[in-house]
Amino acid sequence: MTPATSTPMSNRFKQKLKEIRDESERRAVVSHKTRTDEDLHRSEKTVKSFEFRERVEAVIEELVINFQAEAPGFVLTRGFFEGKYMLAMRLEEQLVNEDGKPGQYFSRLVFLLDPHSEDDTFAVECRKTIRNRDSETLSRAGAMATEEMSTYSEFVEQQFLAFAEAYFADTDLTRPPAAGAPA
Repeated sequence: MTPATSTPMSNRFKQKLKEIRDESERRAVVSHKTRTDEDLHRSEKTVKSFEFRERVEAVIEELVINFQAEAPGFVLTRGFFEGKYMLAMRLEEQLVNEDGKPGQYFSRLVFLLDPHSEDDTFAVECRKTIRNRDSETLSRAGAMATEEMSTYSEFVEQQFLAFAEAYFADTDLTRPPAAGAPA
């Protein structure tokens, strides 16, 4: 049937739809009126914590781009781990050990960002793995305040530099020869 020839909607059905819509609007008004100042304050704190986390995330993203310029195989992934927001720079590579045996190795630099809106604190945890070997885990925690942003930025930068020093250090592992090249 075309819309022009369809059976007209019954008045009873139209009335029921109107009642459902009106009741929904009444519930929304009541819900809005019952929100307390405490609810609004909690919402503001949550928004503030997300904004602060995004600022730390932007620092990490910029450093990843700079790191990728020196080591293009690394990729940035995002997700959640242990209830914290995670940014991880990862690389899997085929390498040959000192015995001449090839193997699959991975390296990663993981940042776990953990804002606590209830007490205005923020924590950053950094985990490093260089060619399948876990390195130390370090963290920084403190106030979630604009004046503390430089402290978090410095911590993140230090972790990138420590990771770079370990990743680019001399090792017994080498990349496999290119296909067709003499071994």
